[in-house]
Order: sequence, then structure tokens, then C-alpha cells
Amino acid sequence: MIKGIMDKKFLTSLVVIALISSSTSLAYGTSHKTPIFSDAQKYTDSNSYKNANYSFSIQPPPNWVVLDNLPPSVSKQAIVIFSNNDKSQLATFGVYHRYIGQNVLDAINNHSDNDVLATIAQEMSGNDSDSQTIVYNGTVDRYNDGMRVTISSATRYTADNSTTLSENIIYFLNNRNQYTLDLTSNPNDIVKNSQLFEESANTFLSSQMNPIPEFPISLIILIVGMFSIIFISRIKTNRQ
Repeated sequence: MIKGIMDKKFLTSLVVIALISSSTSLAYGTSHKTPIFSDAQKYTDSNSYKNANYSFSIQPPPNWVVLDNLPPSVSKQAIVIFSNNDKSQLATFGVYHRYIGQNVLDAINNHSDNDVLATIAQEMSGNDSDSQTIVYNGTVDRYNDGMRVTISSATRYTADNSTTLSENIIYFLNNRNQYTLDLTSNPNDIVKNSQLFEESANTFLSSQMNPIPEFPISLIILIVGMFSIIFISRIKTNRQ
């Protein structure tokens, strides 16, 4: 039932975006005649992190470690979260998964790249009592077996006027899997961390065809979990 509500919300947002905003300056798209993970096939044997339950593998950035003892609200949502292990300049890289309905795939395939990106941006953007998130660019790549969306955002925290930057890569696969790779970093190290993130993301490979549906997550989860970790770390650092 919850998954149906979330899928319906995405579809409704997509239709609204298509009607009231036929284009957005955020996006540009490219169509490919190859499978979405064709370039990553060469990393099948070299990827050091493998997850049999979700049938994917990835090579995390050098010297980044798997975070343990995560807050329950985060650990129940992320499959795995990697960290640069730098307490003063913490950066995190999470992998998420959800099972999407065919109606979502149909909507994605029948709407323009700009409409799809604008819908995702709408889900991710917003003002909370302690933060404000703004999406500032994105790209859409269509393959013969799915879509890859790359999107960047910034979140400013009102408590200390600090900012974190986030990069997300979202895979909408025709086999009804959605994977999200999410980097969150402080602005000072975003160039270095973005390069590491993109190099690692290029090794991401999924072979899962028929997953067992698990808890659904909304698109906003793409960034909330990582921001929570950054926020907790920043509080601890300020108290020391």
C-alpha cells in the first residue's frame, strides 16, 4: 500500500511538472543504444564490495570504509554507507535500493528528460525548520534497459549556517529496480570527493533481475540519510 502511494505521488508530480513546466534549465539528456552497465562489466572481478542480497558490486573510493553503528533511521534505509573516515571533514557515500512499479517506468519512458529531472528535483528540494535544500543541475542518460539520472544539490543548515553538497546517481532499471548512489560532502572538499565518487560509481554493477520487494523509500531519502550523518558528526565536532 505504501509503495503504491509513493509511486502514485511520483506519477502525479510528473504529470504536474509536464503540464505547468514544459522545460527546465537543469537538464540535458543523451540516448545510448547499449545496456546501462555495459562499461562497468570489466569491474566484475575487481570490485571489492559485493552484496548478494541485492545483486550488485562496487569498488568504493580508496581508503573509504563501511560505516557501522549507524542511527536506526539511516541503517534501515541504506544498503551500505562508505565514509572517508575523516572526522573533521566527513564525507559519505551511500547505496540505496527500492522496487518500483511498472507505472513509474511507463511514466519515465513517456515523459521528456526535463520533466523527469524536474520531478526528481521537486521531490528533493524544500524547506524544513532547520534546513533548506536546492537542486542546481542534473543530467539524464537513457539506455536500452533503463535510465541513469545524475543530480546535484546543496543543503544549508540554519542552526550554524553551514552547507553540505550532495551528488546523486539514480538508476531506474527496466527490471523494476531503482538503485541510488549518494555522495554528501562539505563544500571545501567537494571537487576531490566528487571525482572519487564518480570513479567509484563507474564500477557499480547490478545483475539483479527479479528482486524480492522490500520497504519502499521516497526520493527524498536520497539525501536525508547522508545529511543526518553529516549533521550528527558536525555537532560532535563543535562540542569537542
